[in-house]
Amino acid sequence: MRPNEIPEIAHTELINEGYKAYENEEVVVYWNPKICEHAGLCVGNDPETFDVNRRPWIKLDNQTGENIGKVINLCPSGALKYRLKEGK
Repeated sequence: MRPNEIPEIAHTELINEGYKAYENEEVVVYWNPKICEHAGLCVGNDPETFDVNRRPWIKLDNQTGENIGKVINLCPSGALKYRLKEGK
């Protein structure tokens, strides 16, 4: 398992901790604004997926789940986490 990749069972726990979920057919991305350090590594490395000037600011249509996961693994605070869906 990669640094910020989480098992499916942790979904409810993350939501209860204040994470918001963004999802498509391939990946679920979790973001917790309360612990985000705004390091900008997500925006700087994948501005098509992560754009703070857009609502919602996370749009999962432009990259594969694996590529999104690679960017999320750069997140130093753990504010971004993800789960690849089974078979993806």
